[in-house]
Amino acid sequence: MPAPAPHGPTPDLLQLITHAERLLQRRLSAILRAEQCPPEAWRVLALLAAEGGRPMTEVADGAFLPPGTLTKVVDQLVEHSLVYRRVDPLDRRRIRAYLSPRGRQLHDRIAAQVRGSIAELAMPEGERDQLAALLGALSDALSRHPAAA
Repeated sequence: MPAPAPHGPTPDLLQLITHAERLLQRRLSAILRAEQCPPEAWRVLALLAAEGGRPMTEVADGAFLPPGTLTKVVDQLVEHSLVYRRVDPLDRRRIRAYLSPRGRQLHDRIAAQVRGSIAELAMPEGERDQLAALLGALSDALSRHPAAA
């Protein structure tokens, strides 16, 4: 899908966001394929790298995965020594997931490649920051006003 003309009619926001997301996803997929890291696993690694140990329910929500799928993904990450689980010290009924040192190395390596790929876009830092702020505000607004079922 070609980018909208700069001086044509006002582009549809949903179309622009969808188009940008798909193009970014292609870039990310190429990096993840080279690292043999599935996108679902990357979302878990990125979440744990940013937040440290987290309860599995929070990981499922933050990684946009249903609990059953998350369990399978985390099982695979544990099997590859990228993540480990521990009982939550504050609530012994909960399990927390943590990034292992090996998982941190993988995350940092992929994150550097992702940053490099984004830097290739030659978007000025101020515009990148502005875009991040606008997308954050959009996400917050959509979270506060979810669509009716």
